Amino acid sequence: MSSSRTKSVALAFLLGAFLTGGASGFAAGRSTSATSKKDGTVSREYTYSSMVQELARELTLSDEQTAAVDSILTWRKSRYDEIMLPIRPALNTARDSARTLIELRLDAAQREAFIQLRNRMSAQSDSARAASQER
Repeated sequence: MSSSRTKSVALAFLLGAFLTGGASGFAAGRSTSATSKKDGTVSREYTYSSMVQELARELTLSDEQTAAVDSILTWRKSRYDEIMLPIRPALNTARDSARTLIELRLDAAQREAFIQLRNRMSAQSDSARAASQER
């Protein structure tokens, strides 16, 4: 495979990964708890405590069961964080490399729009992360 072809395949893969990640994050955000907004649309914001309370309500859990579910979900979050700790730097490096490769293919106006899009997505992620820190 030629160098140019290899770079094209790598760029296509990275762009696909970037778009898939963005779409997955968007879909995950949309699939959480719903709250009605004034315009009749639905806003999805799930906090940890609301998730536990909704489980308790929907499954008619006793206080003891609710406490157990709360403990299990807290344990799960800790395990996720442990597992991701050594992986996160590699993921961040791959993300940053993909961004750089994409930006190299964009003109100045597209690059600025891409940066603004990333900033919006980052703000949404930060907001979701802050809500999950409620655990």
